[in-house]
Amino acid sequence: MELDDFKQAWQALDRRLEQQHDMSVQLFRDGRLDQMRHGLRPLVWGQAVQMVVGVLGLLLLAPIWVAHRGDPAVLVAGLVMHAYCIGLIVVGARVQALVARIDYAAPVLAIQRQLLDLRRTYAVYGAVAVGLPWWFLTAPLLVVLSRGAIMTTAPSVIWIQLAIGAAGLLATWWFHRWAHRPGRAELARKLDDSSAGGSIRRAQAALAEIARFERE
Repeated sequence: MELDDFKQAWQALDRRLEQQHDMSVQLFRDGRLDQMRHGLRPLVWGQAVQMVVGVLGLLLLAPIWVAHRGDPAVLVAGLVMHAYCIGLIVVGARVQALVARIDYAAPVLAIQRQLLDLRRTYAVYGAVAVGLPWWFLTAPLLVVLSRGAIMTTAPSVIWIQLAIGAAGLLATWWFHRWAHRPGRAELARKLDDSSAGGSIRRAQAALAEIARFERE
């Protein structure tokens, strides 16, 4: 075989191998991205349920505290519950919007940034607006549902609930600080992962697999 023929054959083989590699990468990428898209559906459904709960809370509680707004205790408790229900709706809508805007045709790095934004929103705003208020919600909910009567018949129940909420919130803050001190990196990582939600963690893991496969 002439040298030129050998070079051409080698170049053709190299192009075929490169094409085969590109096809393999694309097939692997499409499979993992499809898995990631389906894996985020439970998160979307969960946020939809959260938004429905917020709407139902507004429809159920707002007429009560508005009708008894002359009672300061009912008014304050009603406003607290109203704000919480709005928070449920806003956070749920924000998370769903971030999921919907993920561009699966974008480079892996761009998708990773979009997922990071989603994770921060879900973990931070979800915890602040949805999770932490649970320590105190029982008290205003009881005040609204009882039309303020509980403040006369059993006010100690409300104060006990508020005291428990304050203690629980303080304990949560302390544990978070303690877990993120130097020497507890593994515990801090596990806590951060748990706050991110399983759907988001699995999506990030799928992207990491794609990135590793493309580098190989």
